Amino acid sequence: MKRIIVATLTAVMAWSASAQYDPEARAVLDAMSSKYKDIGTYSADFTQELVNESAEINETISGSITVKDDKYRLQVAGQEIYNNGTNVYSYSEEFNEVTISPYEPENEEITLGNIYDLYKDGFKYALMSINGQGDRIVELDPVSKDKSYFKIRLVIDSQDNLKKFTVFERSGNKYIYTINEFTKKEDVSDDYFTFDTKKNKGVEVIDFR
Repeated sequence: MKRIIVATLTAVMAWSASAQYDPEARAVLDAMSSKYKDIGTYSADFTQELVNESAEINETISGSITVKDDKYRLQVAGQEIYNNGTNVYSYSEEFNEVTISPYEPENEEITLGNIYDLYKDGFKYALMSINGQGDRIVELDPVSKDKSYFKIRLVIDSQDNLKKFTVFERSGNKYIYTINEFTKKEDVSDDYFTFDTKKNKGVEVIDFR
């Protein structure tokens, strides 16, 4: 009897370990990532929903982002965030203030600028299910336990488009991002991703570089 229990536990543990780096999930993620890499420059309109059931929080805001390679420009909740691949500029129109800090990829928040490649480093992944519309639900689990979140769930359609993703934080917050419109862009200059203080007269600059 003991041998059967040990054998069963060993099988379950082996299945769990293999599922953490599920090759089917990897194939889905690679196809999605490759598609967006091939597009190059794009913009997206999205909604961000913050849900915390225990705290009775349910808030929704809208935003937009333009992405080019490792650069992006994000507009959400009265803020504009510029990332030119070297520095990050966080501008508040309300306070006419911009904060500049070095770009540190490992400390970046999860956005539509990095979600397509996020799984490639420091994550386990598994294909959880496929719904009636052919959407694949893939979950990412960070290897590091120091992250503020413990899981990311992606919904990827049958054409390898990312429709939605949810970030599950240890605090109980869930951030749900839904992509409402996606547009391929042409001829977006690199200057678009750098905040120009000369065009914003009187702006207070807080420089942490």
